[in-house]
Amino acid sequence: MTEAAPESRSSVPGSLGNVSGSLGNVSGSLGRGEPLPAAAPTVGHAVLAAARRNPGAIAVRQGRHAVTYAELTASAGRFARTLRDLGVGPEVAVGVCGRRGPHTVAAMLGVLLAGGAYVPLDPTHPRDRLLAVLDDAGAELVVVDGEGRALLADAAPDRLFVTAPAEGPVAAVAPHEPHEPSQGHHSNLDALLPDALSPDNSAYVMYTSGSTGAPKGVVVTHRNVTAFLTAAAHRLGIGTDTVALATASFGFDVSVLEVFTTLAVGGTVALVPEADRRSPERLGRFAAEHGVTWAAPPVSMLPLLDPADFAALRVLVATAEPVAPDQVRRWAGTADAPGVRFINAYGPTETTVEATAHDAVGDWTRPVPIGRPLPNLRVYVVDAALHRTPVGVAGELWIGGAGPARGYLGRPGATARQFVADPFSGSGGRLYRTGDLAAREADGTLRYLGRADRQLKVRGHRVEPGEVEAVLTSHPGVRQAVVDLVPAPAGPLLTAFLTPSQAPSQAPPSETSSQAPSQTPSDAVLREHCRRVLPAALVPARFVRLGTLPRTASGKTDRAALHALAAPADNPGTGGGWQPDGEEAAVLARAWADVLGVPVRSGDDTFFDAGGHSLGAMRLVARLRSDLDRDVRIEDVLRSRTVDGIAAVLAAAPPTGQELTLGNPPALSAAQRRLWFLDQLTTRSGAHNIALARRLRGPLDGEALRSALAEVARRHEVLRWRIPTADGVPTVVVDPPGEIPLPVTDLTALPPTERARALEAQLAQAAGAPFDLAADRLWRARLLRVGEDEHVLAVTAHHAVFDGWSQGLFLHDLGTAYARRTAPLPPVAASFADYVAWRADRAERRAASDLAWWRGHLDGVPPVLELPADHPRPAEQSFRGGRVETLLGTETTAAVHALARECGATPSAVLLAVLGRLAGLLAGREDVVIGTPAVDRRHPAFLDLVGFFIEVVPLRLRPAADRSFRAQLLGARDELLDALAHPEAPVERLVEELRLPRDPSRQPLVQVLFNAYNFPQPRLEMPGLGVTAEPVPVPGAPFDLTVYATESAGRYRIELVHSTDLFTAARAERLLAAYVHLLNAFLDAPDRPAGETGLGPYADLLKGTAAGPAPAPAAPQQPAVPGGGSEAAVLSVWRQVLGRDDIRATDNFFDVGGTSLLLVAVRQRLEDVLGRPLRVVDLFHHPNVRAFAAHLDGVAPTAGADRGTDRALARRRRTPSRAARRRGTD
Repeated sequence: MTEAAPESRSSVPGSLGNVSGSLGNVSGSLGRGEPLPAAAPTVGHAVLAAARRNPGAIAVRQGRHAVTYAELTASAGRFARTLRDLGVGPEVAVGVCGRRGPHTVAAMLGVLLAGGAYVPLDPTHPRDRLLAVLDDAGAELVVVDGEGRALLADAAPDRLFVTAPAEGPVAAVAPHEPHEPSQGHHSNLDALLPDALSPDNSAYVMYTSGSTGAPKGVVVTHRNVTAFLTAAAHRLGIGTDTVALATASFGFDVSVLEVFTTLAVGGTVALVPEADRRSPERLGRFAAEHGVTWAAPPVSMLPLLDPADFAALRVLVATAEPVAPDQVRRWAGTADAPGVRFINAYGPTETTVEATAHDAVGDWTRPVPIGRPLPNLRVYVVDAALHRTPVGVAGELWIGGAGPARGYLGRPGATARQFVADPFSGSGGRLYRTGDLAAREADGTLRYLGRADRQLKVRGHRVEPGEVEAVLTSHPGVRQAVVDLVPAPAGPLLTAFLTPSQAPSQAPPSETSSQAPSQTPSDAVLREHCRRVLPAALVPARFVRLGTLPRTASGKTDRAALHALAAPADNPGTGGGWQPDGEEAAVLARAWADVLGVPVRSGDDTFFDAGGHSLGAMRLVARLRSDLDRDVRIEDVLRSRTVDGIAAVLAAAPPTGQELTLGNPPALSAAQRRLWFLDQLTTRSGAHNIALARRLRGPLDGEALRSALAEVARRHEVLRWRIPTADGVPTVVVDPPGEIPLPVTDLTALPPTERARALEAQLAQAAGAPFDLAADRLWRARLLRVGEDEHVLAVTAHHAVFDGWSQGLFLHDLGTAYARRTAPLPPVAASFADYVAWRADRAERRAASDLAWWRGHLDGVPPVLELPADHPRPAEQSFRGGRVETLLGTETTAAVHALARECGATPSAVLLAVLGRLAGLLAGREDVVIGTPAVDRRHPAFLDLVGFFIEVVPLRLRPAADRSFRAQLLGARDELLDALAHPEAPVERLVEELRLPRDPSRQPLVQVLFNAYNFPQPRLEMPGLGVTAEPVPVPGAPFDLTVYATESAGRYRIELVHSTDLFTAARAERLLAAYVHLLNAFLDAPDRPAGETGLGPYADLLKGTAAGPAPAPAAPQQPAVPGGGSEAAVLSVWRQVLGRDDIRATDNFFDVGGTSLLLVAVRQRLEDVLGRPLRVVDLFHHPNVRAFAAHLDGVAPTAGADRGTDRALARRRRTPSRAARRRGTD
């Protein structure tokens, strides 16, 4: 990495020309920080010294997980030895990609102790960006945890991946053989540091986006960092008793301040998990629980944080963006009532985190200065002639001393332009040209004025926008200001874009327009304010008020979006002719424009392309909840991504307070009826979607693709099904063949990193957007243009018409139809309706015997598999899910096959038996139920048919401790065979037969699923195109846990999809690691009693919150009066639907013949009678007449509903229902 240094430090090529001579004319420096000795020669020395001083002190804490200095340095030391054995040493770049846990801190420290330079890779960033960083850094070795491996391993097979130290045994994966770590504790950890390591070696490479958007690596040396550690501890208030809130991404240099400065002095790092970084409430709770004394949270989050949550806070540092004076007053108090010490800091990545700092007092009303240089730094402000500027006059800020980094990795030209020789100090050092404008106050402090490359010219006058912005933000009613020239018919206008001083989430609704919060000062007031201090030419001609300033993906002000906002909108919140469809879309559009500062121009506008981020999502959600009274959440915005997607979520969200025959008519199978019922039961979601995507490289014929999609749908009738409801009963409607919509989204105008992010967002939205079973075609396709002759085809289908096997059939037929162009595909041998009829006929003949077998087989089985979780089970299943995955080695995969062959079992049975044992250990039981999908393509006519041919079967496993794993494998094998032999007992029938309790918070009988993909991997072949699979996000989690096993190229990929209602990503990763741990142990000794193999390093998984039972719904305050109106209505409907007159008000619906499917009919009848919307799920919560009537009495009816109840009841007494009429004629 030494090429980052410029070839010559005596001259500066570029736009300045040869400036070394003129630099000598500068008369002196603005300021010099006090000299302080560096904390240690290297960062590793500094942390080890702190560990020797107090080895038992807590180094890193995250919730209940606390790591002492002795433990941290021992772990990092062992890991450093392993890295050294793998060739890591001075000037070797090592990628580090892991979630925000102590293990990642240990990994970074381990790289430093090995002598290498760590390259932080944030796993929340797009994979393409991370791969570009790895390529640019030349990092051949990458340290990963489960999340990092899942993200990068497949995409970078030429690199060596090493497991982070606290994630289990250190192991390297493909392409090299596993590497055993060095063992043992090192009492003299200083001996770990390479003799060749010097302060001038690189410590880390931090990547910034730069003005072009391309990742640009800044090489920072140990000399830079150790000088900064000393300066920061001294000036920014970090000591041995500090508990520092660590919120910054490890890929952002503020993390060096939060983590390594604290570790160098012996303090405690309170490491905030990823989820808590995004929520002000959770961040505040984390700070309170950890007793945080020092914090540097994002400045934009300060208005959203509650100081009451920071009772122990002593020092607050604002950095990375300007802070408003009102936040100083809010946190620092006043001279009469002081609060915390408030420090406003400034520093580019190129000068090692921070360069200046200013202690701000609470009564400050003007823009907050950035202060004076930190110790060991020098700061200069120079004009265009490279002379020092007078007091109050703007100039470019140059920084020297110990801060300037080595330079930009692999970019000697850029390094030479920005890092220039220092003629002032006589030290032979260098200065970094920041490109920022600043001015010196009379007392010597610095005032930040913005970027130097933004100078404007108005009617011949030179205008520094930063100067005007500083005046505007000095008004108490203005929080942020951006000044720019905007084209106008009469010539460019100096335009000011303003945000109010009151935080958007706290602001009252606008009384003027969606873009003009009413609490901002009027134009006249602002002009007068500017005229007091600015020449007339510098007073803005126009003011545009926004809820927040639009940002690019890199966090910079989006000036193109500002210019678009300066034009009058076609409609409030919209632009470009787009019209909202419905109330939800209209409200969303207004909120979108207010919060993001960008009008909605298309339903496909994506949240992140509009400058959105997690904080913007919080504000948007707050606005939507207020305006619509809908229970929309941050994750809904971040997952749905597009305007249309979010509007769909809004529309569905509850209130915040709530032998083979052919030619058969279409009908639903039992499995499809189950999915329809789940769709009726709760808020519609994408949990039952199947999504796939393929990248197409080469000249694509778009019309041929559209025709091919339509031809596939013509061939497979089920792809033209819809499932509407009639009188509470699901039916089938088949649409005629026709054109299939293929919306095209062009992403090519975006820079590569933004394009990757936008692609990910589009795929997430396509995968997760729910279907309306009654109205929608139950599959959809979307085309995303990502390059010249490069596209991504995304296809999503509802499980009711599609399964895993169907993916391959669909892609095969699509490729064939594309190649044939106009020639039709051959007809299928049978239709899905023929399958349903075939299955129904078989069930009629076998259901009784199969049900009898299952009743006996499952007698006494525990109905619920409770696993330790992180969160209590909610009352209703949300189906939101997450996914972690790992790749087994070729030797492990071969061992699975070998043991399966020995036992006459499938490899799937081996993997299933391991899951059974893991579930038994976690639940503390030796009798568990694990579900698995059974593919019902038993007739050859169904092999080439797209459709839903799946039934989930409950497998009863007995993972007893005294039985060997081989015995448990044989049991799993037999269980699979028995289940397949008795297929005519759908789970719903089993639940009824076994009289299991109904609970909307979980799936009945099966809460954990095992799914082995044992069919050919789906492939798409299209003439003239290169086709590769593109990863898609998981749409949801129908079960608490689902383990997927897929074999490819001689290796198993194991994926764990988990309900995020119950499990955090961290627990899911450790669950997956525990699964692999047990698998390896059982493969090594299959005949040893299973009880001799425990969870080992994953024993902590036995602890957690009980995942159930779900909390019971609150009882109504006023029970229904027996025999009252509500009770009479409910009782009448129940008797009609169930066809029984002997039902009493205290009878349980399911005890008198009710089924889950009949609940929908009850719901629809009651809605007609009572005139109010009802939820099927509430009938689960209140399963007898009286309880449900009591619940209804707590629900306000619609206007006039009560008066119509008796008349509606009377009509229903006189007129039999359609279902009853059908029963009478059948």
